[in-house]
Amino acid sequence: MEKLASKVQGLELLLKLTLELCSERSLEKVLEKAWAELARVMKAERSSIFLLDEEKGELFSFVALGAQEIRFPKEKGIAGASLTSGEPILVADAYGDPRFNPAIDSATGFRTRSMVSVPLKVPNGERIGVVQVLNRKDGRPFGKEDVALLRALASVVGVAIHTAQLYREQQRATEAVIHSIVRAVEMRTERGIPHAPLVSSFCEIIGRAMGLGEEEVRRIRWAGGLHDLGKLSVPDRILLKGEPLTDQERPVYESHALMSGRLLEKMNFQGELAGIEDLVSFHHKHYGGGGFPPGGPQREEIPLGARIIAVSDAIWCRMYPRWGEKPMGFQEALHSLAEGMGVVWDPKVVEAAFQRRAELEEALGKSLADQGKREA
Repeated sequence: MEKLASKVQGLELLLKLTLELCSERSLEKVLEKAWAELARVMKAERSSIFLLDEEKGELFSFVALGAQEIRFPKEKGIAGASLTSGEPILVADAYGDPRFNPAIDSATGFRTRSMVSVPLKVPNGERIGVVQVLNRKDGRPFGKEDVALLRALASVVGVAIHTAQLYREQQRATEAVIHSIVRAVEMRTERGIPHAPLVSSFCEIIGRAMGLGEEEVRRIRWAGGLHDLGKLSVPDRILLKGEPLTDQERPVYESHALMSGRLLEKMNFQGELAGIEDLVSFHHKHYGGGGFPPGGPQREEIPLGARIIAVSDAIWCRMYPRWGEKPMGFQEALHSLAEGMGVVWDPKVVEAAFQRRAELEEALGKSLADQGKREA
């Protein structure tokens, strides 16, 4: 009866983790979720994941409950033997096995009695690491049922790790593309002064202050980098004028917001970038009505990301005015937004900016320092 209950519990864990991991994109969260639950259900004192560092020829502990990172040659110990053979290894008496590496116990102060070690594999069969559970809490050695459960879980986790790694690579590629686009736009529009990257950083800081999730913060940060893409359609004689615009020139300049959205819409983004065009199209809309483009949403109907970009952009524009106005310092620029709270700016966004003003100023300093290095 006890064995049956254990199998049922193991199947429940496997199903639970499969459902959770299939929806998780963060590699760190994938591993934390899997092995916190694994140690509990298998009644183990410790669980670990050793990932393969091909460049250094080492295994390193990505997750080791109650322990710090450990590194050792990829062929060494029970973990190394499991990685090399590609098969699970069940050890009833760790110190009685000549393959066991006691140096890890010496470093951590832990005493390993028994263990199960299973190689981690991605869908194509490539081995990317090893998972282990150490010491049943009841003092008994692990058995074949434990091996079967760990092997099944390792298959699920291997797929989840692979998916998370692909997602991370996709994010890096997206960042690189956005960075290239932004640099191309700003070489023409901002006279060498960093604009979009700083607005993007401000958006991230304010988004976090408002308690938004990681994906939404990332989406708004990307939109902050692309919000002025439409300025490519504005003639230089207007964009670089350096003095107040005429009544005929202003509508041409203001068209850049809607043009930014149209350009992004044509790119037909999917995933996290889907709908990003609405964030950039309305970042010049006033919270209480007005702004540009004419018509459209107001107040809470304006996408939150657009309201965050609006405040982030406004701080920069007061520091580096385009039409001949007197430049402001950071603190003055930030405090000047208070006058427009509820009319031009969403009060909640402005309040979040005030809460994180030290971080915003730090981001500004870093941006200017990086610009100085590029010009040196």
